[in-house]
Amino acid sequence: MLQPEISGELRLRKQESLVACKADVIAAGNLGCMTQIAHDSDLKVVHTVELLDWALGGPRPEGFPASP
Repeated sequence: MLQPEISGELRLRKQESLVACKADVIAAGNLGCMTQIAHDSDLKVVHTVELLDWALGGPRPEGFPASP
């Protein structure tokens, strides 16, 4: 990581915004972004392709909440 301080600040900003949204799951298409968002948080993060796979009959993504 070339800029750990900037990266940490960006991570905290993203996490705060996502917590405020009260989303059940966060979908992201970039592994670095997924790692940053999930770091030291309870946010559930899945890759966009996992959602597409599930929509086409594949398994429910790990960490994805069950339907009510």
